[in-house]
Amino acid sequence: MANARQCPSNNAAASRPIRIWKMTQLERFLVDESIIVKGKVAAKAKSFAISLGQDASNLYICFKPDLANGIIKCHYKKDGKCGPERTCPSCPFHEGQEVQITFFLEGRDNNTIVTVELPDHTQFRFSSPVRRHVNKYVAVDGDFQQYPDRTQ
Repeated sequence: MANARQCPSNNAAASRPIRIWKMTQLERFLVDESIIVKGKVAAKAKSFAISLGQDASNLYICFKPDLANGIIKCHYKKDGKCGPERTCPSCPFHEGQEVQITFFLEGRDNNTIVTVELPDHTQFRFSSPVRRHVNKYVAVDGDFQQYPDRTQ
C-alpha cells in the first residue's frame, strides 16, 4: 500500500502489558454484528486503545481516545502496516468514568465499515480496507480497566 505507514513505536506504551482476548475467550461475532466493551477509564488517564480485527497485523479498527488532547484517533492496520489516521475532534471520556463503547461491524465487498457508539450515544463511522472475516482478535491497552464480562 503506497499510503500506508508504519505505526509509531512508543517505548513507554510497549512496557505496559496489553490485555488480549482471543476467540477461545470471546463469543464469536460475525459480519453485521457488534461487540460491546465495558470498563472504567483510569484516574489520571491520558489515553487507551481498543483494537478489533483478525489478528494483531490486520485490524478493522484501532480506536484510541486521547484524553490529554480531547480527541479520538482511529486507524486500521493491514498486513502489519497502519493506514491513515482519522481524528475525531470530540472525546467524551473522562478520568474515572465508567463507560460502554459499542462497535458495530458491517462487511461490505472488500472492506469493513465500523460504526462506533460512544458513551454519550454519539456515533461515527470508520471505513477499513481489511476484509471482514470471523473476528479473532480484541486487545485493550492503556489507561482503561475492562470489566470481567468483557463483551456482549
